[in-house]
Amino acid sequence: MLVLRGTKKLRDRVKGATAVDGDESTTALGDWFANALFWRPQVALLVNSRTLLPVFMELAPAATLLDRAPAAIEAVLRQHGMDDPFLTAERDAMREVRIAPTNDRSVLGVMNEFAFHGEWLFKEGHHDLEALSLRMASLIVGKLRNGSPDRELAAVVGGTEPLAKVIPLPGRSAPAAPAPKPRTASGTVFQLKITLQDTKPPIWRRVLVDGSATLDHVHEVIQAAFGWWNYHLHEFEVGRTRYGVPDPGEDWGEPPRDARRTRLDAVASEGSTFRYTYDFGDGWEHRVVVEKVLPASSVATVPACIDGRRACPPEDCGGTWGYRELLDILSDPEHPEHDERRDWLGRPFDPEAFDPSEFEDNLRNGRLAVFDDES
Repeated sequence: MLVLRGTKKLRDRVKGATAVDGDESTTALGDWFANALFWRPQVALLVNSRTLLPVFMELAPAATLLDRAPAAIEAVLRQHGMDDPFLTAERDAMREVRIAPTNDRSVLGVMNEFAFHGEWLFKEGHHDLEALSLRMASLIVGKLRNGSPDRELAAVVGGTEPLAKVIPLPGRSAPAAPAPKPRTASGTVFQLKITLQDTKPPIWRRVLVDGSATLDHVHEVIQAAFGWWNYHLHEFEVGRTRYGVPDPGEDWGEPPRDARRTRLDAVASEGSTFRYTYDFGDGWEHRVVVEKVLPASSVATVPACIDGRRACPPEDCGGTWGYRELLDILSDPEHPEHDERRDWLGRPFDPEAFDPSEFEDNLRNGRLAVFDDES
């Protein structure tokens, strides 16, 4: 049996048997998650819960998706070099497919990352869904022990090496919304120190933010201060409460409260600490400390970046583990991946560099992109 865990917007469109309590996948790779992507034409995205391997397939006709999913999964597994005995066993186990709700927020986060990158490539004309599946499988996912889904698959199955060469995916550089401009503070100003966790020596920034700013605006300030490109999902966690952009298609667990409607001064005060996570795939976790709450009269303009140390890691380099590996490779001209990684960066990279003036440039140039919630 294969249990396909679909989002609500996908389950509303498919027909087939519904899983009951106690149903478990009997496949070697376990459950698969699925979502409907309203591209043109519409696409379904399947992600394996164990390896995070992505499979893109045609959504239409949606009613028959459960019948067609095993063949799409098998075809992609074959392209990844899985041998015939393994494929035969998986095919036999997938003869019965049942649909169930999603039950793991981390897999949903990674699925959203694949959907975001995949849509960018799809719009660029990459409409071969099997080829797109292979390319996205090489994307570094920080939470995977082996780096990328294709490598994780090879490690889980054993005795195989990923066939696809790691192909860095381009970032989304086109801004979709104007960046916030510095302005005179009103009321109080919060001085925040944001430290990227699991970095040694630590990477951090110190910023000034209007106390009346929403958490969504604080997110934009953090993005500009570090030099992130804001094309991944994010979330704040204050105490036991999560804040983000609620997804109406997500139906597992308590949804986050809307960061666009939550003021910073309503959830934090001097001495408060909270967590900020960016990119659920790479898992960049930051610790935010409210160092001071200042009167607005003592600050000329907000937001502002007033201090910091060290460069922001490049997007999509695989989280802190992948960043450390990247630095080791770049520091060794004899490493077999040295030239490839240097070309991937596309520019000189100094891990010790920090220039606070870049914060204003980031805001002025409107580098803050908008994540497409429908994906």
